[in-house]
Amino acid sequence: CGKCYYCRKGIFNYCQKTQNEKVKGGFAEYGVAIASNLRLIPDHISYEEATFTEPLACCINGSKNTNISFGDDVVIIGSGPIGMLHIQLAKHQGARVIVSDPIESRLEMAKELGADDTINPNKDDVVKKVMDMTNGRGANAVIVAVGTPETAKLGIEVAGICGYVNFFAGTYPPGEIALDPNLVHYKQLVLTGSHDFTPHDFTMALKLIEFGIIKVKPIISHVIKLDEIATAFETVANRKGLKVVVKMD
Repeated sequence: CGKCYYCRKGIFNYCQKTQNEKVKGGFAEYGVAIASNLRLIPDHISYEEATFTEPLACCINGSKNTNISFGDDVVIIGSGPIGMLHIQLAKHQGARVIVSDPIESRLEMAKELGADDTINPNKDDVVKKVMDMTNGRGANAVIVAVGTPETAKLGIEVAGICGYVNFFAGTYPPGEIALDPNLVHYKQLVLTGSHDFTPHDFTMALKLIEFGIIKVKPIISHVIKLDEIATAFETVANRKGLKVVVKMD
């Protein structure tokens, strides 16, 4: 809106007007939106691909809060659809990317999308592996793309001196972590959160998809019709695929 307290502070993703006027209702066939929030989908981009604009915009916002630089070692915890987007963003920022996930098929996809190294926590000690891969330094930046207290704690443990740890994923149900303040104090860690996106993030996300800079097609594992949405939820709950897209027509 450009007028509320948060807009005047430049924190547009917390705009008090647009936060209250977003489209309500998941998987509704119709919704009401503020006209200025709408974007034209380029002709060569499918609706399925365009569905990634919102999550990619959120990832861009999270990436901005993680201070990734050329040559950094970046650890991404979780290689679901969000993790796959973060992998590509970090690579385009010049980082070396290490991904941790317990599902081998996702680690394989992570490699295809640019991950330099992968770790399966069911087979290896993630902290030890990260330290070995970084000559004992730890990661310059960590993105926690799985919302559990355990992964949040892991993110802090694998971070190196002056590292950034972004708690990208919220936890459900809400959880708590046993935080050792000395880890933050002596390593001078910066803990950040990220929520939602700004209008510019959204515009940028669509552009990255439009020009093929971020690959989204490989992340789509299922396309399911609206009247079969129960199957979509079961697929996600059982972690059988990656991105499940629901077609509204």
